[in-house]
Amino acid sequence: MAKIFKHSSDVAYFDYKDFKTLQRYVNAYGQIESRKKTGLTETEQRHLAVAIKRARHIGLLPFVANY
Repeated sequence: MAKIFKHSSDVAYFDYKDFKTLQRYVNAYGQIESRKKTGLTETEQRHLAVAIKRARHIGLLPFVANY
């Protein structure tokens, strides 16, 4: 498994309005990638999940992928 980011310091803060960055952490099916794949700490992964969910609710990211 290849990690998306090599170092956890690559992204200091996950902003829900920055959907381009958040798309890197969502797979082709619209699911949030796991910690093993992203290489983030537990706290960073929780902040990422909250940011992705907020972006989904305001319509910046889809809930499911379109086929």
